[in-house]
Order: sequence, then C-alpha cells, then structure tokens
Amino acid sequence: MENRPVSAAQAGKEYRMGRIFGNDGRTVVLPLDHGSMLGRVSGLEDPVGSLARFAATRCDGFLIGPGVAAHSVATFAHRGSPARLLTIDSYWNDGPDGATAMIANLEQAAALGVDAVKVLMPWNVPMPGKAPLVSMISSVIEAAAPLGMPVMVEPIAFEMPRGPEAVAIEEHGCRVAMELGADILKVAYPGDPDTLAAWCSELRVPMVMLGGPKGGTTEELLALVEDAVKGGASGIVIGRRVWQRPIDEAAQLLGQLYQIVHGA
Repeated sequence: MENRPVSAAQAGKEYRMGRIFGNDGRTVVLPLDHGSMLGRVSGLEDPVGSLARFAATRCDGFLIGPGVAAHSVATFAHRGSPARLLTIDSYWNDGPDGATAMIANLEQAAALGVDAVKVLMPWNVPMPGKAPLVSMISSVIEAAAPLGMPVMVEPIAFEMPRGPEAVAIEEHGCRVAMELGADILKVAYPGDPDTLAAWCSELRVPMVMLGGPKGGTTEELLALVEDAVKGGASGIVIGRRVWQRPIDEAAQLLGQLYQIVHGA
C-alpha cells in the first residue's frame, strides 16, 4: 500500500481493514456473538473462556459482543493479537415479525478499540419492517464514517430454508447494503461459485461467508468453503460449525479452514 495523504478517518479505516484481512485480502473470523440472540448456546456456555482457548489457534479475528469484549481484554492486549469485530445489535423473531435492538454504539466500539462493527440485516421481514431497518443501518454507517470504523452488514433470509427464494432475498439485501455503504458483507454461500463471483464483481466490497447452524459433514463444510473461495469470497465467518465440537477437533477444523482460505 502506497503512502499518500489521507484523512484521519480514511487512515483509521485502512488500518482496521488491514487488521481484519491479510495481505492476500482474505480472513478467517470465528464468531462468538450468539449469546445476545440465542442465550446460553450449547458449546458456547463460557464465551470468554472459549475466546481465550481459540485465540491460540489459526484464526485472524473474532466476532464478539460488547460484554465479551470487555471481559476478554487480557487476551488481546498485546502486539500481534487477532482482530476483534463487535456485534452492536441483536434480533429476536418468535413470530411473523422480528424486533431489532441496539446493544452497543459506535462510541463504545471505539473505546473498546475494536476493528469493525457488525449489524444484522434480516431481509425477509414484511415490507413495513424494511424501512426502519435500512434507516438503522444507514445511521450506523454514517456514525462510523468519522471514526474510521468499518461496518460489516449481514443480509440474511432469517430462519428460511436454504433454496432459490432465500438466495434471491439475500442477493437483494446485499445490493441494498452495498448501496448504503457497507464495508464488508457477511452472507450465506449462494450455492455455486458462479453466482458468488457475479456478486463479488458487482458489489465491489469484501464478501465473507457465514456458516449457520451446525449440520452436514466436515467434508461438506470444507468443500463449501473451497467453492466459496474459488467464487471470490474474501473469507469466512463460521462459528457453530466449528465450536460445537470438542476443542481439539474444533482447533483442527479451524486449521483446515484457514489453509483453504489462505492457501497456507
């Protein structure tokens, strides 16, 4: 990267993006932020302890909530530590309509020293729910800009079966999120590398693949990630399919995923 005059906000964003993505433009992020939405998740009963254990594995960063970020400072307060991405909202859906709530703000994120913030974009909500969601995401992006804080947006067909309809909803959500100014898109693999390649080419921001609930075989997960990387994915943000395993098995799988993403 050439040295050139940039604003403080531009410099901050470039620095943080460089902490998340390697020189190859790719990243492996382990999300441990499920508690604010799902409560005491099996395999993540002690998120701070899990974070400390996984910090020693081959992983570029962690997606965590504000409470875990505050309780895990000692794990990261040293030179060369992994990146931290902060989930700043949560979403609950026990019926046809869901409810979004902010659980942190940009000032807290900056004070915690994190490298990005993440917001959820459940895009299969009824039409009246889309406008306040877009307004919330736009407000986050606007507030993050002067702080040099990258914003990851996660367009998702929430709790829908995987299939063409869900992919179409997420494709539309990704385009809207890009138009709003998202710096990183976190999305489910659309099912084939050609579709993903078209998204990556058109949207022009890093796209990282989420994992979703644990399911399928290890071989199927590795094949999915390999296809995603071939399609242009800039990395993965996969949690339950990793840490809902014994720690030794999870660490071995994380190493395999890292090798696929980074080729090393």
